[in-house]
Amino acid sequence: MKNALIVTILSLFLFSFGMPKKSPKIKSPYRKLFVAARMVDCRGDGKEKCFLVKSSPEKNWEYFSESIEGFDHESGFEYQILVEIADLPDETADGFSTKYVLRRVIAKTLSGKPTETVTKPEIKPTKSVATEWVLTDFIEKNSGREAKGFEATLVMDFAGKRVYGQGPCNKFSGSLRDLEKNRVRFENIGSTRMACENSDKEKTFLSLLPLTRKFVIEGDRMYIYHGPELIMAFKRK
Repeated sequence: MKNALIVTILSLFLFSFGMPKKSPKIKSPYRKLFVAARMVDCRGDGKEKCFLVKSSPEKNWEYFSESIEGFDHESGFEYQILVEIADLPDETADGFSTKYVLRRVIAKTLSGKPTETVTKPEIKPTKSVATEWVLTDFIEKNSGREAKGFEATLVMDFAGKRVYGQGPCNKFSGSLRDLEKNRVRFENIGSTRMACENSDKEKTFLSLLPLTRKFVIEGDRMYIYHGPELIMAFKRK
């Protein structure tokens, strides 16, 4: 009986403290979409037009019948856009419970060539230069937030194997694990402890840093992912 009790206690101890912690479930409202140069008929009568979209270049085009608020599609141009998916309080007459809102046009091309209207400085994703980035969008409690009214910066120093920056209130720093291709980990994040008006937003921003798993640089923008979920977006300072 005594041995059985000891085994039970040890089992509970290992279950409570020995199991690896699971990553928090994140449902990002941000999506990057590729939009085809032409719209197509959604129905046979030609009265309704749909976008053709895909989530990555290697995938096939799919019909997209919903509208994208703020997106002005010009025929003949292919787009790469960042959208936010927002919940609607009630279903619309069309039966939709969400809406898509344009956050920014990442790229606009004609016949595979960049147009003059979206010229942006090209930033090579080199790891030899520690570029400073400014936060533009982040997620908070699985809802999208635009970084307005405060500034947070991020620098990835691959040579020094560290990440650092400045939140709206405090400086922060930590170690950087450089994995294959564009996969990274931010670890041992620490910060100063000054309070300010945007302390809550800063707390959310700092809590997202250890969740970083991958970064993608496109033009003057950088996108940070936790698995398939886009959790932060930055622009070059």
